[in-house]
Amino acid sequence: MLSPCKLRTLLQHLQGQIHRVIATWLAPLVLPQVLDDMPSDYQSKIPFFDGTQNRITAQQHVDKMADFYELHEIDEENVGMRLFVQTFAGEVKKWFRGFMVARTATLAKLQRQFLNQWEVKRNPLQILAEYEQIKRNAGESVQGYCVRFNAFYNEIPDHLKPPVGLAMMKFPDGFDADMTYQLREREPVTMEDMQKIALSIEENLLSKRARAKAEKKTIVKKESSSMDQLLKKVEQMLERVKLEKPEPQVRNPNFHGQ
Repeated sequence: MLSPCKLRTLLQHLQGQIHRVIATWLAPLVLPQVLDDMPSDYQSKIPFFDGTQNRITAQQHVDKMADFYELHEIDEENVGMRLFVQTFAGEVKKWFRGFMVARTATLAKLQRQFLNQWEVKRNPLQILAEYEQIKRNAGESVQGYCVRFNAFYNEIPDHLKPPVGLAMMKFPDGFDADMTYQLREREPVTMEDMQKIALSIEENLLSKRARAKAEKKTIVKKESSSMDQLLKKVEQMLERVKLEKPEPQVRNPNFHGQ
């Protein structure tokens, strides 16, 4: 039986091996020294992509992961990148391990490299036409729209790609009139700033709607309580009238009036 000291040394050795394996697997990523925690049981929740599935495109896979980040409230860049590469399987995993030279420091860059490699190449003019028509879908989150907008913009070939300034003018048009007005009013300097503002506006709107819904429930509850009290008073009045009602007089059958 191992002594506590030898057992501790063995555990440290195993942890070191695990860290080296993880470091090798994530080598193409530029990660901070201290990593944030991954979501619990994420392996059973994330979708996988091996490049051979005909039912889902690389862009759809990116969109699915954007939904996953939003659902689990993942904002940390290092967690997003580590989760994204965990979805790679088969040839996609081999591809990722192969571009060691192209070090990647952001999730957006990683997704762009992924799409450049695995998204089916389309007619550039068709891409540009779809970019011009892009709108936020019904029920789509702001984060989902941002990811989709960026993917469309980055997919446009450089010789057809609109300047960033024009892209910043185009981005707000995908929202409703209220959101568009608020985005233009803030006058952000960069596209990243504009998209962060859009996320904060959505958060404020959701918070306002939640408060309004709670206030409406309170009003309905108060009105219901008032109605119950009124009905109770009416019932009490009817009961009182019933008790105070005089008994009918019994007439003498032998009495005959004039």
